[in-house]
Amino acid sequence: MTALIYVRVSTEEQVKHGYSLSAQEDACRKKARELGADKLLVFEDKGITGSVLERPGLQSALQAVKEPECRLFIIYDPDRLSRKLAHQLMLVDTIEKNGCRLEFINFDWQDTPEGRLFYSMRGAVSEYEKEKFRARSRFGKLAKARKGFFTHDPGIYGYRYVPEKNTLDVEKEEADVYYYMVEMALYGASAEKIALRLNEKGISGPRGKTWYRSTVRRILKNPSYAGIVYLNKYNASGVKAARAAGSANSYSMRPQEEWIPVSIPRLISPEKWQQLQYQQKVAKKGNRGKHIYTYLLSGLLFCGTCGSFMHGIHTKKACGKIYRYYVCSKRYGYKKNEKKCNMFLVNAGDLEEKIWNSIYNLLNDPPAMTGDVQGPQFLKNLQNQEHVLRKQQRDLNREWERIVTAYRKGLLNIQQFQKEKINITGRQKNIEDKCLEIEQMLHNSRKQQDNEYQSEQVINNMYLLDNNDKKYLIRLLVEKVIVTFEQEIIIEMNCCLPGNQ
Repeated sequence: MTALIYVRVSTEEQVKHGYSLSAQEDACRKKARELGADKLLVFEDKGITGSVLERPGLQSALQAVKEPECRLFIIYDPDRLSRKLAHQLMLVDTIEKNGCRLEFINFDWQDTPEGRLFYSMRGAVSEYEKEKFRARSRFGKLAKARKGFFTHDPGIYGYRYVPEKNTLDVEKEEADVYYYMVEMALYGASAEKIALRLNEKGISGPRGKTWYRSTVRRILKNPSYAGIVYLNKYNASGVKAARAAGSANSYSMRPQEEWIPVSIPRLISPEKWQQLQYQQKVAKKGNRGKHIYTYLLSGLLFCGTCGSFMHGIHTKKACGKIYRYYVCSKRYGYKKNEKKCNMFLVNAGDLEEKIWNSIYNLLNDPPAMTGDVQGPQFLKNLQNQEHVLRKQQRDLNREWERIVTAYRKGLLNIQQFQKEKINITGRQKNIEDKCLEIEQMLHNSRKQQDNEYQSEQVINNMYLLDNNDKKYLIRLLVEKVIVTFEQEIIIEMNCCLPGNQ
C-alpha cells in the first residue's frame, strides 16, 4: 500500500531555518508505517501560504491520489492542508472521492457527520486566527510607522538598516557614490555613461558587481534621498499568494492620504533633487535612438510657428554631398487629420554655429553663468553661521538625552514627553535645513571662484571638442532654442545650472 505524505511551511523564514518541515515529515512517516504502508511518496511546499490552492507540491499530491495503489493521504495538521475552511472541505472531498483515506497526526479525523462538523469548526477557527493575527500585525506595523520607525528594511542604496533602532543610518561609502552619481548627472551625463564610469572604477553595484543603466536611473529618481520615505504607499494584499501560485500580480498604489512619512538622514536638498530630475529629463530627451548624423540641438529645438519639436533630417545631392537640416515635426503631417506646419527647413550647420558662438560668448563672461562671485568675507560669514548652527545641534542632542532620561525615571508623563519630542524634532529639522542651505551656498561660492579659470580652460579647447562633447556642453547651458518664421533665433539658457540659484 502506498501512502502520500504532504508537508508545508508557510514563510520564507521557516524555509531558511527548516522550521517544522522535517518534524512534520518524520511524524507522517511514523504514522504511515503504523498504518501498514510499504511505499511512501512525499510532497512538500516551502514558503508558500496555505491560503492558495495553486501550490506545486499540493497539486502533484492531488494528481498522485488518482493512482489506484495510493490508499493513504497523511498530513501533520489540517492547517498544513489549507488555511481556508472552504478549501479544506473541497480538498477532503477530492481526496476521498479517489478512494484515499485521509489521516492527520494531531487531529482525530472521523468521516461521520459529527467528525465533519468538528473538522469544519476547527477549520473556521484556524481561518479566523490567521485573519486576526494578520490584522493585529498590520495595526502594529502602522502604529510603529506613525511613530517614525521602520517596520522592515526598505533597501535604499546609501543607507544601512539598524534593526535595534528600526531606523536608517547613512552608509558613508555608498553615500559618496551617490554624491558622485548626482554630480555627474547634474553636469549632463546619461544614466548609461554613469553606469559605465562606475564599472570602470570597480565600484560594486547595489546587488552585485555590475552597475546597469536601469539601476542608476532608479536611484537618481528615488525621492527618498531628499529626507522622506513613505511607508504604506503600496497595497500588497494578495501579491505574495499570487506569486507563489505563479500568477502575475503587481502592487497597487494606495491613496496619498494613507501614506506614512518617515524621516531619514538627507543626502540631497529638495531643490537640488528637482534640478536632478530636470537634468535627467533633458539628457533622456536628447538621446532617443541611434543617429547616423549628429544634430547638436536634438531635443532642444522648437518651431516658432506651431511650438512643436524640430528634428534633424539629411539629404544627399547627386554629387554625393550631404546636407543636414532641422525640420518641424508637423511639416509633413504624419498623423491623420493633423494640420501641417509651413515652417521652412533650417540649415543645421548654420544654426549650430550660431548657438556655438553664443556659448563661446557666455563662457567669456563667467558671472553671467553663476552670478557675482562672492568675496572671502562672505565665505567667512557663512562658515561662522555654520559653526553656530552645529553647536546648537549638539546642544539640542544633549537636551533630548535629558528628556529621555527624565521620562524613563517617571518625571515626565507620556503627553509631556510627546510634546517635548515634537518641539525638539522641529527645531532639529529647522537647524538641519539651515545647515544644508549654508553648505550649498559655500559649495556654490567656491564654484563661482573657480568658474573663471574653468571657463578659460574650456574656451581654449572649445574648437577641439568632438560632437559628443559639444552636445554635452550645449545641454549643460541651454534649455531651449526657438526658431521663428522670420529667422529669429531665441535661446533660453538653463536656469538650473549647478551653482546658479
